[in-house]
Amino acid sequence: MSIEQQEPRVQTQSAATQRRYRTLAVVMQEAITRVEKPLEDSVFVWPHLMVREFFAATIVTVMVTLLAVVINAPLRDPANPNLTPNPAKAPWYFLGLQELLHYFAPTTAGVLVPGFVLVGLAILPYIDRNPSRAYADRKVAIITFTMFVVFWAVVTLAGSFFRGPGWVWVWPWVHVYFDL
Repeated sequence: MSIEQQEPRVQTQSAATQRRYRTLAVVMQEAITRVEKPLEDSVFVWPHLMVREFFAATIVTVMVTLLAVVINAPLRDPANPNLTPNPAKAPWYFLGLQELLHYFAPTTAGVLVPGFVLVGLAILPYIDRNPSRAYADRKVAIITFTMFVVFWAVVTLAGSFFRGPGWVWVWPWVHVYFDL
């Protein structure tokens, strides 16, 4: 019988499990390729970057100072504790809460809604445990946070631009009542 005519050898399961493979090899130190970065390709942070950042900060400071001198930004009258402006508005970052106070009871608008929002944002990473950083894989987190931002932007803009004396709804082109 020639070599071509021999029947193929069939291994049994026990013979296949007894075979061991070597997965670790010793590599000689000379076989590792070392790439050393030449010193000409490096730029030190000090003085190169810091000098540029210092000049950029100086230029921005001078430009803002010149704008403040040239453009007249009038201040309002000194605060009068006997005269409350109508409408009395909170700072812009609290106008969303003030707008919610118009629709809900103070406990609901001031405690429950912000509490649920903060707890929801705090547990969002535990709900969406996807380790991927790709936008297509993070749909739950992106949709939830986008809904939160849109809701808060709507109530803040409504409180800023659409509330007039007595906190009634006023279109912004009728009277300008927004003071940010």
